[in-house]
Amino acid sequence: MKKFLYTLAVAFFVLFICTNANAVSSGNYGTVVTDDVNMRTEPNLSGEIVVKVPLYATLELISLEDGWYHVVYGEYVGYIRSDLVFADFSGTRSAYVLTDGAKLYGMPSQDAYTVKELEVGQALKIRSLTGEWLYAVAGDEYGYILSSELTLSKPGSSTLEVLLKNGMQGDDVKKLQKKLAERGFLSLASITGYYGSETRKAVAEFQEICGMVSDGIAGDETIQAMYDPNNKVTHETAQYNRVKGTVELLDWFKGGSDWLHKGSYFVVTDVNTGLSFNVRRFGGWYHADSEPVTAADTAVMKKIAGGRWSWDRRAIWVTYKGRTVAASMHCMPHMANPTSSNNFDGHFCIHLLNSKVHANSKECPRHQYCVNKAYAAGKK
Repeated sequence: MKKFLYTLAVAFFVLFICTNANAVSSGNYGTVVTDDVNMRTEPNLSGEIVVKVPLYATLELISLEDGWYHVVYGEYVGYIRSDLVFADFSGTRSAYVLTDGAKLYGMPSQDAYTVKELEVGQALKIRSLTGEWLYAVAGDEYGYILSSELTLSKPGSSTLEVLLKNGMQGDDVKKLQKKLAERGFLSLASITGYYGSETRKAVAEFQEICGMVSDGIAGDETIQAMYDPNNKVTHETAQYNRVKGTVELLDWFKGGSDWLHKGSYFVVTDVNTGLSFNVRRFGGWYHADSEPVTAADTAVMKKIAGGRWSWDRRAIWVTYKGRTVAASMHCMPHMANPTSSNNFDGHFCIHLLNSKVHANSKECPRHQYCVNKAYAAGKK
């Protein structure tokens, strides 16, 4: 009975959605073009994952909202990024080649004759999808290419308006480099107007944080995100975006102290601001006595603290050896000062779950509150 009611609810929901202006025409379906695609509860990367959808799965398309398809997949309803779904309503989709030497074949088989060898970044027009093969147009030549060799543009975009890649040079490249520098992914000295390895690496890092294909090629989606004033991604907030959703609780006395051992170098990310800096643990028994690694790290920490040192507790995430753990810290330099060159006159304290204060061997309720706050914010 429950399954029947759920199916009925989904049917009414689809009917309701399809009467709205953003709805896709009734009966339209799409095919997933990459493996393990996340279906989410909302049309953004913050939405919780409903289910992972396999490669070449068929979806019923309800609507298109800001680059996300609202879809039905079996008994699930949710959102999937539109660039990960092939759904051709206008007669063409565009794409670009991911690697040099990708081949356009005369038939949908790697044993077929080669129509043309393609270059990285080359734009194609896609006519249809058959399994793992796309039927594409490259200039005045037609043929088949594996879907894994391409990145599809957003639906409704018949051409790639802008495409910047390795080896290019000019004002468009320089403009892109300036934006990368503003966001902290590139140094000012690297604004040369030439798209070299440094620029490609910076673009790839930006794409990874934004949830795009991280190929280092600045296509229209990447450039739109780069110039979008509502996109707050910077190098300093990169770690926040990478680890959110993976945060765990770890008891200080049940593995926490051994994991974050004395002498370890790790990354601290402030939950409220999203800013990150590098830290070293040099001591402590009941919690981690720590210090910023460099003067630059101290500057980020002071920015987190609002420009002045404070004993106020802050929810943080500690990332070390591939794990991110909920923690708490204050921002007040005090007592032992193992490194004078970092502009931090003393050390600060980091607490994990159930850690204690050295002065009285008791838990600090304010630190433990922030540990749990950090866990709640980071597990989503």
